[in-house]
Amino acid sequence: MKREILLLSNIKKDLKTILKIQMGNTGETRLAYIVPITLISIIVGVLLKNAWVALLIFSAAVYPIVLYIIEFRDYITKKKAIMNAIDRADVSISTEKLSHIAQETIYEPHMVGKTMHHTKEATFYYFESGISWRIPLVYKHYKWSKDNYISSRRLKNISIKGDEFYVISLQGHHDIAYIYPCKFFEIEASLKKQP
Repeated sequence: MKREILLLSNIKKDLKTILKIQMGNTGETRLAYIVPITLISIIVGVLLKNAWVALLIFSAAVYPIVLYIIEFRDYITKKKAIMNAIDRADVSISTEKLSHIAQETIYEPHMVGKTMHHTKEATFYYFESGISWRIPLVYKHYKWSKDNYISSRRLKNISIKGDEFYVISLQGHHDIAYIYPCKFFEIEASLKKQP
């Protein structure tokens, strides 16, 4: 099997995907509190014809709104950092050996239909160096690839203990990272020359 060259532009797409997913998780949690409180305050205000009562109820939504605004600003900052870092090739690249893959229950509030859940199952790839990577919930990984786009299930099935992966993260933001199986991809020559 011929390995595909992993270009900086491809990495940029994947890192943007990770950032979008992270912001989506945070936004969903905050909006799950903000929207119902806002609706209740409007309904109570209209029924009682009292704006003060509505404002008092709405005040419970102020804290989640402020947190959401702060997190959204952080998202915009990180998105700009990704664009600038990618343009400068300011990413951290390492080759890691897979230790194991584990399914774990994590605390991450999210909505399922109209119900709020506080935990969810997540799959983590652990490497011998001690670092880990949480597999994002996407339909296909490496969508930009001609031949090596792959589902999460297939990525898990082809990953064997001892396999080597490129772990590429945004410098200064190691939570924004993606992995690439060395048996499918080869790093672009200009990226190999990083200090």
